[in-house]
Amino acid sequence: MGELAYYVERLAHEVSGREGTVHVISFHEARPATEAVSPKIQLHWTHNPVDPHLNVLTWSLSLCSEAQRVAADIFYSPSGGIDVIDVHDWHFVSAAVGLKKALGLPFVFTVHSLEEQRSREPSSPLSSCVRGLEWLGLFESAVAITASATLKSQVEALHNVPPSKVRVVDPSSPSWVDDTLRAYREARDLQRGA
Repeated sequence: MGELAYYVERLAHEVSGREGTVHVISFHEARPATEAVSPKIQLHWTHNPVDPHLNVLTWSLSLCSEAQRVAADIFYSPSGGIDVIDVHDWHFVSAAVGLKKALGLPFVFTVHSLEEQRSREPSSPLSSCVRGLEWLGLFESAVAITASATLKSQVEALHNVPPSKVRVVDPSSPSWVDDTLRAYREARDLQRGA
C-alpha cells in the first residue's frame, strides 16, 4: 500500500529485467489470484482467511499463513523455486521466518521505517508486538536493507543489530538495483554456509 507499493513495483520490474522471474505476494481482499504483470513478474494476491480482526497485528499474523501457502506453492511448483525472500517492513516477517526455517530459504529484511517512528504510542502493547516482529526480522534475516545511513543507525541502536548485517541501499542511487542484487546474493551465500 502507498509508497511501499510503488517501491516494490519498481524493484520487481528492475530485478526481473536482470535476474529472471520475480514473484510478489501481496494482499487484496477482493481478488485472491495470480496475475501476470509481465512475462517475468507474477503478482500473487492473497486474502486473509480470518475475519474480523482486533487490530493490524492479528490481521497481519493471520494473513501470513496465506503468504506462506502461496510461497510454498511457488517453491514446489515444477517451474518454480525461490532464490531469496525479501520482506518489506514487519507485516510478513513471521511468514518469511517460517519459510526460511521450513524450506531453507535465504531471507532479506528491507526496513523502510521503524515502529518507534510510526507510532504515536510506541510503548503500547500493540507497538511492543510490532517492535518484536521487527526485531525477529532483523535477527532471522541474513541481511537487512535500509534506504539511508540514518535509518541504518536507528536499526542498529534500537534493535542491537551488528553493523555488518545492515546494508544501506539508496533507491535514488544509480546503483540501487545492483546494490539490492548484491544483498540478495550475499544472503544466499550466507544461508548456504549456515
